[in-house]
Amino acid sequence: MYSGIDLDRLAKSARKRTGLDDFGAGDWRGALSPLLLAAREEARLSAMGEAILRMRVVERLSNRLQIEHWLKAHPEVHDIEIESPLVLATLPRTGQTAAGWILDRDPANRSLLRWFARFPVPPPRSQDLSSDPRIELERDELRLLPQSVLDMHLSDAEEPDECHWLLSNDMKVPHEIYSMRVPSYYRWVRDEADMRTAYRYYAIQLKMLQSTIPGRRWVLKNSPHLLFLDELHEVIPSAIFVQFHRDPLKVLASNCRLAVVLRSLQCDSVDPREVGTAMLELLGDYVDRLLRFRAKGISRPWIDVRFSHFVRDPHATVASVYEAAGIALSDDAKQRMAQWVAEHPRNDLARARAADLAPYGIDPDMARERFSAYVGRFGIEYDGV
Repeated sequence: MYSGIDLDRLAKSARKRTGLDDFGAGDWRGALSPLLLAAREEARLSAMGEAILRMRVVERLSNRLQIEHWLKAHPEVHDIEIESPLVLATLPRTGQTAAGWILDRDPANRSLLRWFARFPVPPPRSQDLSSDPRIELERDELRLLPQSVLDMHLSDAEEPDECHWLLSNDMKVPHEIYSMRVPSYYRWVRDEADMRTAYRYYAIQLKMLQSTIPGRRWVLKNSPHLLFLDELHEVIPSAIFVQFHRDPLKVLASNCRLAVVLRSLQCDSVDPREVGTAMLELLGDYVDRLLRFRAKGISRPWIDVRFSHFVRDPHATVASVYEAAGIALSDDAKQRMAQWVAEHPRNDLARARAADLAPYGIDPDMARERFSAYVGRFGIEYDGV
């Protein structure tokens, strides 16, 4: 059931919530219109799904109003440099979340913690990192998530989360394909949207966030970066890219399971076969654009990590990333990382499910063919189906 979501009303709600009225120079209307059209014509949203979409859009518009207001008061932010961040740009469900949490144990690093990634204004100050009211607000939101979601994805208000929260504030959101059936919108973002403006807006938000706590290295993570590596490289040419490699059929099956769970929160009905089609397209696009970008050789050398190595010895794998990046790993950081690993024992290889693609209507041989260039390029072995 979709009764319609009016864009003008959403903008009015954001203005009322913030007391502000300047959304900045970007074409936020032109970016939101394809999303709302696809939600109406393709998504089969439930009443709850419609409410969630409305909430998301108002949050993004409210963020944009507050960002613009903050930047006007602090124009010096534009002159800040983002120096040599570690960027985990890798297929989803390959260990990047756990890796990001481990890397955040290093006091020399900084991450997009969920509470201020979702609501970036005002940028956090050191003295507020444990007491900001946004922390408890995000904890309350996470308590509302079904256990099925929390079991599949590490989530915590005070732990690192994805760059998509910042990118969403330019209203171009390819990852909506996980939570809703919106193929036309996903393809619009992939092929037609001007993602240069989205990444410029992303970069200025990173500068804004580091302006109040300078002097630490960003560790960033986001699978949708794989679609727009040229745009990301343009705004942060010093980025050090890290990629985790795993059997892509395992990745595909895991993404399908997650998308079914997420869509069930918002949609009246979920067709697993349609989810399979969407996830195969998405992951195929990821590897195509990844291979195309890496073949150009325009970025700093990438650091490649085997998922199996990371699972067997997370601490050693992270240490190898530091060595490859030319970054010193202090004894204090080593101890903090080791403590986190000890407190979060995981054996994903032992408990990993088989890559059962049948429920999603995917022929394993067809999927292997789709990923053949990626598998061949990086010498990835299939674990069996």
